[in-house]
Amino acid sequence: MKVIGALLVGLGSGAAAIFLHHFAPPFGITIATAGTFVAIWAVGRSFGKRIYKLIAATSWIAIFWRGASLGIGNEIFIQGDRLGNTFLITSVIALIIALALPAN
Repeated sequence: MKVIGALLVGLGSGAAAIFLHHFAPPFGITIATAGTFVAIWAVGRSFGKRIYKLIAATSWIAIFWRGASLGIGNEIFIQGDRLGNTFLITSVIALIIALALPAN
């Protein structure tokens, strides 16, 4: 059950971050990065093990990967411009820091 919870938190925070990063730059990127960090960190604090943080981060990365690739109608959510690259770099740093912090 904890695995499903970690998976859902990662999917939800990834989807929210993708939609928020375009909102009023640079505030959207700040909110998306902070939300990513807090969601992954909270999974570790709630479930008590680092493996659940890793599951949530992996599902977040899967959503990010899907948002950065072309869809059926050639739509793309995360573009390869300055805004998208900044979102990628700051979010990866936030994920690494959240994973490195102790789980309890």
